[in-house]
Amino acid sequence: MFELSRSQFHKAIPLLENGHPHPEIQSILENNNPGWVFSDRVDSPNTALVWSKGMKGHYLIGDETNNAFSSTLNEFLTTNIAPRMKELGMNYFEVSGHHEKWNLHSLFSSKHDLQSWDQIVYELSAFEPYMKNPPGNFQAVNLRSQEWRIRDFSNKKFVYAHINQFWETEKDFYEKGYGYAVIEASEVIGVSYSSFVTKEKHAVGIEILPKHHQRGIGASLASLVVNDILQNGYSCYWDCSLNNKASSALALRLGFKPVHQYQCVGFSL
Repeated sequence: MFELSRSQFHKAIPLLENGHPHPEIQSILENNNPGWVFSDRVDSPNTALVWSKGMKGHYLIGDETNNAFSSTLNEFLTTNIAPRMKELGMNYFEVSGHHEKWNLHSLFSSKHDLQSWDQIVYELSAFEPYMKNPPGNFQAVNLRSQEWRIRDFSNKKFVYAHINQFWETEKDFYEKGYGYAVIEASEVIGVSYSSFVTKEKHAVGIEILPKHHQRGIGASLASLVVNDILQNGYSCYWDCSLNNKASSALALRLGFKPVHQYQCVGFSL
């Protein structure tokens, strides 16, 4: 198995045919978001494993019948991928298939603590803004604005932690992504932003500090990001665990429609 350099990532793009167009994968292969790509061949790959820094998870793409790839995957994971993940503080391996033909339970049947769960995907291409600003004594600040860069809001690190998780650099985010922070009494209490970006769509990320849940902030904040994405000619993508009822409810409230469901598996390294 070979690791592709970033200049070679595009060679794996043809493997995305005949599967669901996950922006988490496509954004990496288009060199918008950071990750690793391992494939059976450097030129004209048949099968590949893509790691997303933002999701801290992996995706299998391409030919699921490629035995030369599948038979060496577990050993390569143990000797090459696991040590690198552990250096980054990760001790759990998560993976999903780009299409439904991937038999993840069979592929990783030797793992004693193998767990599985379902993810659900929502998409949106037309939108009526939910609200211009969050209700109450909140202020929404555009992360591309001078106001965000020069004002000394407390807890700015909360926003930068999200940007640095999903993006190679803050400069990349400001050039390619959209986002807003919500402020109360000069303190950042929530953020919504483009987490993954492709030529056609943006995935939307959002987090409100737990003590500020149930205050009507999430839908208003996310609607600002969604509006910017759509106004600039992209569609919106929302991906969450099937068990995350709050996230699904928020997506539906904003007008997103469910379009896809897929399975993930995970195990300890």
